[in-house]
Amino acid sequence: MATTTATKQDYERMTAEEYADLRELLHGLSAGQWDAPSLCAGWKVRHVVGHICVGSQISPWSMPVRLVPYGFSVARASSVLSFRYGEEHTPAELLKTFDWLSTAPGKPGLARLVPPAEFFVDKLIHDQDIRRPLGIDRVIPAEHLARALDAMPRIGGFLKSKRIAKGLRLVATDIDHAVGDGPEVRGPAEAIVLALSGRPIGLPELSGAGVATLRDRIAG
Repeated sequence: MATTTATKQDYERMTAEEYADLRELLHGLSAGQWDAPSLCAGWKVRHVVGHICVGSQISPWSMPVRLVPYGFSVARASSVLSFRYGEEHTPAELLKTFDWLSTAPGKPGLARLVPPAEFFVDKLIHDQDIRRPLGIDRVIPAEHLARALDAMPRIGGFLKSKRIAKGLRLVATDIDHAVGDGPEVRGPAEAIVLALSGRPIGLPELSGAGVATLRDRIAG
């Protein structure tokens, strides 16, 4: 299957579907699971949710002032503020904010600055950041995986998947979908998506001449 072009409306619809899945997941977590490790190094589940929530509370116009204590590093500010938000709010408070932002018209706060494709991919990945360590399986819609694979070789920003995917052919064997040219990386679509986001957990599921390059880029 070749790369296809999804519309802004497609990505918004799939984002809403990812949000719905996340709401169901989060409302079913126990107190202990909120404090379990996630795929994000040093972050518990509560910090991942804090990361999703905190941006909705920040106006784009206030961001320059907020960046001053962090040397104007967006990545540093996001990491510190996300962790702090997850620490300072109870699971019930995080759920209340998440329920609001995930159903609000438009995209509250800083989210409006994020392109639709990147915003969608971010939510899909954070769902797995929580599920994988907790062992809570999910059948991700094939369309979501295919569109994520289409988009990730073009996404820079925080995700930096463009750098990781450059010059590789990504072949998702479970959904019959391939993108890119170069040495092949073959395996389940979800494992490829996680690898492109810098998460090495799925690397053992992948094969092909491009895996060594993929591993080096994640490590670097």
